[in-house]
Amino acid sequence: MPEGWRSTQRGSGGDICEYVAPVIYDDPNVYSPINQPGGGHGGPTYEPGGWMSWYATCYADLQDDAGAPIALLIRNRNCPFPFAANGAQTNPDALATALDTLPKLDYLYIDLEVWSGVEAAMVQLNAAEITRMVRTHPNPRIAGAFIGNYADVPNRYDQAWIWPGRRDRTNSYTPDGGRWDRHAFYHSLFNIAMPVAYPYEVFSRHSETGIQGDSATPNDRAAIFWAPLERVSASARELPEGHLLIPWVTNYVRSNGNPDTDHAPPPTLEDLIALAQHIRMRGARSYTIWTPDDDRTDHPTIDYRMFRDTTMAAWSSLDPYFEAAGPVEFLNLETDKAAGVQWSAVRTGRQICALVSNHLEHDHARVGLPLIGGLPALSAEVPAGAHRILSFECNPAVRDFNRDATVNDADFTAYVTAYTASLADNPNRLGGFGGDWRDIDGDGTVGISDLMLVAQAYWDGDFAGFADDRRASQDEDSDSGHLD
Repeated sequence: MPEGWRSTQRGSGGDICEYVAPVIYDDPNVYSPINQPGGGHGGPTYEPGGWMSWYATCYADLQDDAGAPIALLIRNRNCPFPFAANGAQTNPDALATALDTLPKLDYLYIDLEVWSGVEAAMVQLNAAEITRMVRTHPNPRIAGAFIGNYADVPNRYDQAWIWPGRRDRTNSYTPDGGRWDRHAFYHSLFNIAMPVAYPYEVFSRHSETGIQGDSATPNDRAAIFWAPLERVSASARELPEGHLLIPWVTNYVRSNGNPDTDHAPPPTLEDLIALAQHIRMRGARSYTIWTPDDDRTDHPTIDYRMFRDTTMAAWSSLDPYFEAAGPVEFLNLETDKAAGVQWSAVRTGRQICALVSNHLEHDHARVGLPLIGGLPALSAEVPAGAHRILSFECNPAVRDFNRDATVNDADFTAYVTAYTASLADNPNRLGGFGGDWRDIDGDGTVGISDLMLVAQAYWDGDFAGFADDRRASQDEDSDSGHLD
């Protein structure tokens, strides 16, 4: 719920919704609060006469009137079959009441976590019932809601899991040693991928060669940055058509384990800004963030409110690239764990924005750029420990269309073949949110104008001369596109 809602007093006459602060939704990049109705989770139910239920109902109506999204969060004590309540208040009817009261529901977030083998069964039981209740609801503005659960994602493998033997999600472990197929669990129920992109102190173990072998990160700072980014990227790489990617984010999570092994440092403010930007540049539609009423936090210098504001500002800083006429094309969804250097990039028409993060302790770094006309072979140098945003103007009509790591006349043939094909072999589509690589002019459609641009590049010899042009551009200006 919005800040200050608990102190709102209900008037004695007139329209009671006049006592609720107005909802202003003139920009999608604004903070949208989520109610956790009942169960002692902190939010009011929608039960008539219940504590602050008038406020919850009025606020939802105001959100609907403003065109703002409405979301709910269901947890272990307000789910249909409560569990692990430990004597605390429960409210199994909270969701049913909400669905029958709300004017619409855009997102249903579920935070059902597994703390024991018994609870694994309860998570599955509740998730199936929650999904059934939504999908069969008579209000079509409810039944079509996007649904996702904490840590459930479409990808089979979670490489950010510390122990290599536990990364296969088709054979996920429960705390009591049991197993269940969480990969199939996601695909049977959900359409929001919700990876946990938290910087955990325990991620320092990704820098241990004794566990990770040749894939170990070069240092702990690189590890705590790489792991959450890899979780988001893995979901992006396997996001089904029509699904959304909305990760959970926070500033830092301390370990209660062995300090001799769990010692990744809290991310710097610059790292948290860059991580938010990388996440957006890899296809996340939004993110879910905890903002409790107090400022408790594991991070020694960045509290929750500061983190929320910082993340929103970092996210919004990329608006110029995401508000163009057509959808952006996401150019990189891979990570490089051992290198300690990560890069993301998006293309809109002829413009490319790239972000390079160098977590090496002493060495400057460059990254290899995509095989697209106008781009140098390597990025500008990024100093050790720094992040840089790079901007380029490119010629997207000339590129490695057949993905054989070279650009030549065969790529023209590959484009012509793909021009009339379906999207089945179209990488980095992010469930349909990402731009189509065949959309050369960036207008959001694949049409004859795109084909003619590629044909003109072929007639001009740009495919045959690509390698020479690329070498020349690198030699002329090794720092091209560098923006501080």
